[in-house]
Amino acid sequence: MTAPDSDAALLAQLAAGDQQALRQVLHAHGQAIFAYALRRLGSPEEAQDVVNDTLLALWRQAVRAQAQASSLRAWLLGIARHKIVDVLRTRGQAWREVADEDGTLLANAADPDPSPLERLCLECDEARLAAALDQLPEVQREALYLFTYEGLSLAEIASIQQTPLATAGTRVHQARQRLRRHLSATGQALR
Repeated sequence: MTAPDSDAALLAQLAAGDQQALRQVLHAHGQAIFAYALRRLGSPEEAQDVVNDTLLALWRQAVRAQAQASSLRAWLLGIARHKIVDVLRTRGQAWREVADEDGTLLANAADPDPSPLERLCLECDEARLAAALDQLPEVQREALYLFTYEGLSLAEIASIQQTPLATAGTRVHQARQRLRRHLSATGQALR
């Protein structure tokens, strides 16, 4: 993830029409957008389309993003979420989490540095964790993903999910509590 200062500089360069800045945004945030879209769509091709559409939206709205974005990654994931919903709508589907039991979908989307969620997966049985995550309501699972895997703040999650800050915090808290209960019931503690 890039630092907020470099994000602000990138946004300023984008607002000035610098195409190299768009390449830097792709390098810094493209993998996160791709992983987020792939997890929900299940199609690498559609996930790549979401990345492209998100970056195109950033290019067109760089001035607006510069004024509104507290975090470039959060702003990009918020745009990506809208693009994902559009893809699902064209399929005649509603927002849902795509199951990835064997890990093949996200194997191509993994960041080189292990995230807190990846470290958790290394510490506990992945099948039990997957089962516990499947028990969560979609909005809680998404909030937990954004908080844990993407490292976004509750305010950023609230902005992406278009919900009050307290609701975003409640979703993350309840998701953790449910995971903890499920994993302790199956003999694996959550730290």
